[in-house]
Amino acid sequence: MKFIRCLIILLLAAAPAGAISNRAGTSGAAFLKLGAGARAGGMAESYSAVAADVTAVYYNPAALTRLVKSELAAAHTENFQDIGYEFGAFAYTVGRKKDHSKHVFALAIYSLAVPDIERRTEDTDNPTGKFDAGDFAYQLTYARRVTHRLSLGLNGKYIHQSIDNFQADAFAADAAVLYTPYPNSKRPMHFAVVVKNVGTKIKFAGVTDPLPTGVTLGWGMNITPESWLVNVDVTKYNDSDGFIAVGTQYRKPLSEQFAGVLRAGFTTHHRENPGFNGLTLGAGAEFHRAGFDFAWVPFGDLGHSFRISFNLKFK
Repeated sequence: MKFIRCLIILLLAAAPAGAISNRAGTSGAAFLKLGAGARAGGMAESYSAVAADVTAVYYNPAALTRLVKSELAAAHTENFQDIGYEFGAFAYTVGRKKDHSKHVFALAIYSLAVPDIERRTEDTDNPTGKFDAGDFAYQLTYARRVTHRLSLGLNGKYIHQSIDNFQADAFAADAAVLYTPYPNSKRPMHFAVVVKNVGTKIKFAGVTDPLPTGVTLGWGMNITPESWLVNVDVTKYNDSDGFIAVGTQYRKPLSEQFAGVLRAGFTTHHRENPGFNGLTLGAGAEFHRAGFDFAWVPFGDLGHSFRISFNLKFK
């Protein structure tokens, strides 16, 4: 059945490094681990310490204080088995300075859709109809620049899942810290701590599961002030073993209003999947206040995932 295949794929996509943990599948709302946007996607989701756009609402809300303009983002991920994943976010900055904002308020929406699942009531090749499944998360974010070195961020989430006539709801929160010990250095280093999805359990069709609570520790560095940066994230969820992700980005200004961007990353998150996986690639273009980005994320024999995203900065 298409529905069963989709469930297996989602579990594998959220699985840990090495052999599959005996805790895999013990949490609900696995879509909360799927990331946001093509910029981080091209860097193997390794983005917590260097995030500098509105997609920081997912990776490290404290990093939103790096924004000096309000910003809008929209992203689409085309997964295998016709699974579509959408993301949208808007951040509003308050107390803007040259290189940061004192306060940032943001709204984000995440949506995972599996349409036209064939319905069967017995072991047969002939379906009796079709139904849809969908996962949604609605998020409010606040970030504050405490000092020149320290920023804090907090997310509040409402989570809703549905399969056919079954529905479930939950509430969760994320908390994040971004620390730059030597902000005036020519090659500043950044440290991040992000606690994700702490909240209520989700009850679906009579089964109650905890949310995928996790912790990410991140380190990032500007190799060159405006062009080249790297990031390393170590992540552990309650339903998996830990994994590591490394990402890098190189930005090349081509004119006063236009720049090209290349990204690459490697993660051990999907190492157990047969076939080629782990490596990710991405590219982008920035024109004036707009940015367009693309990422390729392979999942071995399961197939390929492609992300596209659009960012727009306001005056």
